[in-house]
Amino acid sequence: MPSYVSDGGVWHPAKEHVVLPHLSGTDKEVYDGPDRAAMEELAKAYGVDENGYPKETTFGMPFERDPDLINRAKQLGFSTVKDYADAVGYDAVKAKAEFNKKAAVINKYETPKRQPERQIDGGGKDLSGQGKDVYGGLGDPPKL
Repeated sequence: MPSYVSDGGVWHPAKEHVVLPHLSGTDKEVYDGPDRAAMEELAKAYGVDENGYPKETTFGMPFERDPDLINRAKQLGFSTVKDYADAVGYDAVKAKAEFNKKAAVINKYETPKRQPERQIDGGGKDLSGQGKDVYGGLGDPPKL
């Protein structure tokens, strides 16, 4: 499943690092770079260049150019989206720092640990109204 990181509305593929730890007892690196599933999605959407890479490596638009947000800011009486963003407490420096922190996270895609199987109780419902409303019906039925 593709992983992306947003920088003010522009989505970049997240970082990915893949190793094969079962080969010769060491971590043999297979891939280190942008998320491969995200790059495949971008290649499907935008096509590929002569080297086989996606023509576009991001999608989305900066929120300052979003027509819906521009319209909303004007409806609320602000002259620009920046004025609106300042009024609601948006801090560009904090947002960029948050993006850099999230972009630095490397997805490792490790094999999940096997969970024990679920024990599902069988049976049904007895809502006959005789004061013996039973859910599940496990074991022998009660004597009538």
